Amino acid sequence: MIKAFIWLLGIVIIVLSLAIVAKPQLARSLSERLNETGYALSAWGRIIVGLILLLIADTRHWYILFNALGVLVLLSGAYMLQIGFERGKELAIKISRGNENFLRISGVIGVILGLMLLSAR
Repeated sequence: MIKAFIWLLGIVIIVLSLAIVAKPQLARSLSERLNETGYALSAWGRIIVGLILLLIADTRHWYILFNALGVLVLLSGAYMLQIGFERGKELAIKISRGNENFLRISGVIGVILGLMLLSAR
């Protein structure tokens, strides 16, 4: 079950990151279409995924990766809930309208993290 969760998380990260690398405008359109319900689900989803990564960190060979990802995902979800929908959407639009090379580099980092999750045992 845990291996399937990690594998699915890695695949999702890779697919979304490759989509951002191929078409940076996708990040812009996703952040502009964001509504309050999707924002709240995304924030709570990040918190839950972060907690799961922290819980399984001790049972995996790459425990440093799982600890780091768990903390980062958990903190990003908590920050999303803290700043609220309006400021969060403004921040997402501001980042997505920025430099396309920054978005592509972020996508490549996401692909690398996804591959690391797939290779973790």
